[in-house]
Amino acid sequence: MRKLKAPPFGAFDLFETAVIEMTDLVLQAKFIANQHHLEPAFAAFEERSVDATWCDLPRFQWGQSAQLVAGALTKGELNSLYSDWIVKTKGAPRRLYDKIRVSAHGECPYCGGLGDMGEEGELGTLDHYLPKAYFPAYSTHPFNLIPACVVCNKGMQSSFPIIPGRQPLHPYLDAEEFFTTKWTTANIRETVPVIVDFGVAPPPHWEPIARQRVEQHFTDCNLAKRYRSRVHQELAPLIDQRRTSLRKLSTDEFRDHLFVVSDSEGFPINGWKRTLYAALAASDWFCAHDFGA
Repeated sequence: MRKLKAPPFGAFDLFETAVIEMTDLVLQAKFIANQHHLEPAFAAFEERSVDATWCDLPRFQWGQSAQLVAGALTKGELNSLYSDWIVKTKGAPRRLYDKIRVSAHGECPYCGGLGDMGEEGELGTLDHYLPKAYFPAYSTHPFNLIPACVVCNKGMQSSFPIIPGRQPLHPYLDAEEFFTTKWTTANIRETVPVIVDFGVAPPPHWEPIARQRVEQHFTDCNLAKRYRSRVHQELAPLIDQRRTSLRKLSTDEFRDHLFVVSDSEGFPINGWKRTLYAALAASDWFCAHDFGA
């Protein structure tokens, strides 16, 4: 749920860079001769991006690598262009690929930085927004490659919905409202230890499809469970502070303290931290409780 700038590459940049460096000259000639057959597919992708209806793009059957996709280019050849001639190389294609991978600055845009993008010195994964198993024409399209944590990448799976309301959010191409408007929520249970339940509450004025999409995105990325997993490590020191250094704050002053975090633009508006702190600040019980001070 973090907006990313689209990669500064043209639709064919990765494709052409990989083809140029091919050592299999027969295969290289085949890609060059059939490149123009991809132009209609790339134009259709651009058209569908206007109204976020990527689900309407033609898709191919699972498996069957010999299916013709673009002229004489098969599904298997287009997918291997990505895996063998870009991912597994060390030259110019891989450098373009890595620029896309690091563009998220270590914070997965699907979950707002919740997931691990790799140890220090490592890069995260790249998710094909439109899975190459069904949409091989876009296996190297830069706008179809999204930096993602492993959990979100797996959560998207290798399928893609057939109706607009089930499509996950696209960090490059979706409307700003998905990334600047609050649509996550949390409920504070009045128990000790504190239990927090996370969910989705899109603005009522949103169109039904937009509401469905954020609900589906929340489910696909398993955010209810993953957000809840962060609660204890965040609340334990906060409650300790409330007992000690923050004990002199009144209920309203403590609420204002919580609002500082919930309003911080340094965190995604629908990320776990701002959602948690907004719920804590809204809870009269939490703000007034002394927790054994």
